[in-house]
Parts: sequence; structure tokens; C-alpha cells
Amino acid sequence: MPQMVIPDFMPQVVWLCIVFPLLYFSMRYIALPRISDIISRREEKIRNDISKAEEIRKKIEQTNNELQIAIDNTNNEIQDIVSKIYAESEKETEAKLKKSKNTLNQKLEDSKKDIKQDIQKFQKNIDIIAAEATEKILEKVLYKLDDSSVIKDEVSKEKERLKND
Repeated sequence: MPQMVIPDFMPQVVWLCIVFPLLYFSMRYIALPRISDIISRREEKIRNDISKAEEIRKKIEQTNNELQIAIDNTNNEIQDIVSKIYAESEKETEAKLKKSKNTLNQKLEDSKKDIKQDIQKFQKNIDIIAAEATEKILEKVLYKLDDSSVIKDEVSKEKERLKND
């Protein structure tokens, strides 16, 4: 083995004593501080990212809660509006129904009045027609009529008798 050759061993030890401290000091003061700085920056960045993620999660939860509250409020407002509209439409329906009933009752009363007037006209006409018919029948039967007022009186009496029955 060439390392164990005695004449070459001493220069190797010298070079070891020179190179090892150089490597040690270059690693200790140059490379390791840079590596530790990079590692500490990465750890700090990771911590910052985690804290930002926590803040974002909290904001999302808060926004979600606010959104849920807004949705609940909107649903309550919608239910209030629907119940108001229902009540208003119910009132309108009742008012229209009442108005329709009043209109129908008025038309019914008007029709009753018209019918009563028609009946009264018909009764007056019946009296006249009955008197004329009786007069004509008696003329045909008797061939002459002395007094037509007697017929009218008899028709009126018969009419009163029928009303009382």
C-alpha cells in the first residue's frame, strides 16, 4: 500500500495537518454558516407560511360564519316577506269576496224589486183582463150588459177573497 510507505508518510501527515484545519475552518466559518442561515430562513418561511395558513383558515371560518348568518337573515326576511304577502293577498281576497257578495246581494235585491214591480203590473193587468173577459163572456151569454162596474166590483171581491185564502 502506498500510504504506508514510510518515506512518503511524513509528507502526507504534513499535508494532513495543513489541509484538515483549512477544511475545518472553511466549513466552520464559510459553508456551515451559509447552510445554517438557509435552514433557518426555510424554517422561518415554513413557520410564516403555517401562521398565514392558520390566519387564512380563521378568516375563512369567520367569513363562512358571517355568510351563514347572512343566509339565515335572508331566509328570515324571505319568510317575513312571504307571510306579509300571504296576509295581504288574504285580505285582498276577503275584500274582493265581500265586495262580490255585496254586488250579488244588491243585484238580487234589484231583481226582487223588478220581479215585485212586474208582479204588481201583472196583477193590475190581470184585473183589467179579468174584468174585460168577464164582461165579454157575460155579453155573449146575456147578449147585453147593463153595468160594467158591477163586474169590476165582483172581480175585486174575488181577488181579495183569493188573497185572504
